[in-house]
Amino acid sequence: MKSLLSVIDRLSRFIGKITSYIMFLVVAIVSYEVSMRYLFHRPTLWASEAMIFCCGFVYVLGAAWTLLENRHVKIDIVWEKLSPRGRRLLNVITFIFFLLYMVLMLREGSRFALDSFELRETSGSPWDPPVYPLKVAFVVGIVMLILQGTSKFIRDLYFVIKGKEL
Repeated sequence: MKSLLSVIDRLSRFIGKITSYIMFLVVAIVSYEVSMRYLFHRPTLWASEAMIFCCGFVYVLGAAWTLLENRHVKIDIVWEKLSPRGRRLLNVITFIFFLLYMVLMLREGSRFALDSFELRETSGSPWDPPVYPLKVAFVVGIVMLILQGTSKFIRDLYFVIKGKEL
């Protein structure tokens, strides 16, 4: 069991770290656009949309790594008052809501991604890039988030039952 959880963790960390380098591209795109717009008075058609797409990839493919590193938003005023076992118990209880939501997102996201891929959907803007790669990445990100969430659930449940880390 430990080895399977370790594989999920390594995969989440690897995809998250690789994806995080896209932010360098975002900085370059924004810098280029600002320079072109304000220094040369020649704004681009593509920069804003490219930045949004790149950030989208980072958000959806980095979510599992964020969960692995325990960096998702919590209500700290409640969280900080709980014991380590209480925190893990709260995670175990709320996992069912997480899983239901993620399965729904996966089902609907897969449908949207498949339709978009079949149509070779584009943004419809003057630049008109394809949007289906981002929709497919969304589905991949959801799968990764479900895997990482399940890994976390197993570890938390083990801690609640045994009182020690798995």
